[in-house]
Amino acid sequence: MTKELSENLCLRMLLIEKDYDLAENIMDFMESRHCTVDFVISGKQAIFLLKDNVYDVIVLNVNLRRMSGLEICSNIRQILRLRIPLIILTNGIDMSDVLNGLRCGADDYIAKPFKPEELFVRIRAVLERQKRQSFSDIFRVGDLTLNPEKGIVKRGEQNIRLSSVCFRILLRLVEKSPGFVSREELEYDLWRDQPPLTNALKAHFWTLRTRVDKPFNKQLLYTIRGRGYKIEDPEMVML
Repeated sequence: MTKELSENLCLRMLLIEKDYDLAENIMDFMESRHCTVDFVISGKQAIFLLKDNVYDVIVLNVNLRRMSGLEICSNIRQILRLRIPLIILTNGIDMSDVLNGLRCGADDYIAKPFKPEELFVRIRAVLERQKRQSFSDIFRVGDLTLNPEKGIVKRGEQNIRLSSVCFRILLRLVEKSPGFVSREELEYDLWRDQPPLTNALKAHFWTLRTRVDKPFNKQLLYTIRGRGYKIEDPEMVML
């Protein structure tokens, strides 16, 4: 086995596949690489999980019953507005499935039959590509701008200095704006499956607000009681 394939990914994957044998092979291999895999067989189950959980990658069979894989892909991108890397599984080299999947927002595809090692390599490549692309974006919410590549946060022309944890929280919030990010999702982003026992996230969010909101006239950061946090331009809500 090559050095690349022997490395662990330590990610959380959502697998949507109707073939139980294939799903079991994928789960066994990914879990041997210290990955967590949630497995469902339908689009309805997948959408339910995606609303309440955070994943690093989605692997999706395009040929599902009832809600097709293409419909699920469209829902993920257009309704849930999630940018999670997504790989579609096709039955052989069916270019219509491939092209339609890519048009719906898939990042890559892999044709059946395939070995789990090949899927593993595809996942690594998609994650690396998304990482490079995400750092080329500049996010804007109201008068706030965030440049992930340079680590710069501004309100108007004023630079705002943030700790690495506060910067990561803010980046996640602007990526999902105007939607909210649940507490569980933020904790998983920051600490994976080992969140601190203390209410650390609440403390970091308070610190973030003192830097981003308190010195300025317009509030952008909000706590959604019992749900999570969000960043939103109030003037856009009023339009």
